[in-house]
Amino acid sequence: MKKDTMENKIDALTRVIEKLVNNPIAPIAPVAPVAPVLPLIPINAGDHDLLTKLDAKVDQIQSDVTELKKQGSIYVTQSEHAELIKKVEKNEKNINELQTTKNTQTVLLTIGCALLTLLSSLVIYHLLGKGV
Repeated sequence: MKKDTMENKIDALTRVIEKLVNNPIAPIAPVAPVAPVLPLIPINAGDHDLLTKLDAKVDQIQSDVTELKKQGSIYVTQSEHAELIKKVEKNEKNINELQTTKNTQTVLLTIGCALLTLLSSLVIYHLLGKGV
């Protein structure tokens, strides 16, 4: 049953194609050139001069920017970079040691001041007597 319907569809399609091929096609009329719809704008020679000047100025700005980039950039090799990193790490280590030393000195100075205050109080107490 499916075969019959498929064959019928193919036969119908073949007949339609034969009709299309046998019918003559109307010739296409030649197209005449058409004038532009919008009016043409007259060309101004001053525009070209202006564009040339602008182009030269843009080129000059671009070269100036490139020169500034070269002046502000410092290029280092991989080995120089590694050496600088080692120096920075060494400096950080030294700074940490100095901070630790400073903190230790501050604590010792505070304890020393407290002991001097205690000793001077005891000397004053001893010299002036018990009932001041």
